Amino acid sequence: MVEKRDILIFGYGRFGKNIFNSLKDYDAKVRVAVATKEEYKLAKEHKDIRVDLFDLEDDSSIKKLDITEDLVVVCAMDNNHENLFLSLSIRDAYTKNYIVSISDSINVTDKLRMTGVNRVIDVYQISGNILKNILNIPVATKFLQGFINKSHDYIFKEIKIGENAIINGKKLSEIDFNRFNIIFIGMIDEEIGNQFVFNTTGYDHKVDLNDTLVCVGKEQDIFRFQLECAGVRVWILQ
Repeated sequence: MVEKRDILIFGYGRFGKNIFNSLKDYDAKVRVAVATKEEYKLAKEHKDIRVDLFDLEDDSSIKKLDITEDLVVVCAMDNNHENLFLSLSIRDAYTKNYIVSISDSINVTDKLRMTGVNRVIDVYQISGNILKNILNIPVATKFLQGFINKSHDYIFKEIKIGENAIINGKKLSEIDFNRFNIIFIGMIDEEIGNQFVFNTTGYDHKVDLNDTLVCVGKEQDIFRFQLECAGVRVWILQ
């Protein structure tokens, strides 16, 4: 059984609102913390979620938000400098939490990584890769964008590589993902500091133990590929 992780999103502007809408229908308890009355009013339109006001300049107001160690924290304030300050404050006060920070500036992305957050999502890098896909494979891009509807049996999955995985030690160019009926999106490479690398970057990474592959496919195909990555051999129908 997959462990459920509750999520706290800081901010309900252009980033926070979209992240909330993406997560609200998934099997996770999501709540929101905002710094303005305007965002508070917008977030409260969802009657079934917890929304808290906090003061960015007052650490005690953040400590009142009941941030437990197993809570995933998403720093998604629209102002880059505020989001950087928030990320630094959260990491300083909560050393064991998994923290994701949003950035729309290369300069801020570098600074966020220095704060010790676990994952930085650079919206320009993501947008650039989506644009590249639109130019090259618009049908596939539209197909992927439709996943958020969940009106299908396709899923996104992060799959960790085990010691006995058949692809352990292979380069990405050597792996036939079509054999498993799945689409490879990108990977989190342990050797370069947990950075997410899109498949479109062109670098031929070597897959190692504890790397994480991000793939799309039907649930049964993803499950079979996940078993292979865990070192459990399964039959693949040709």
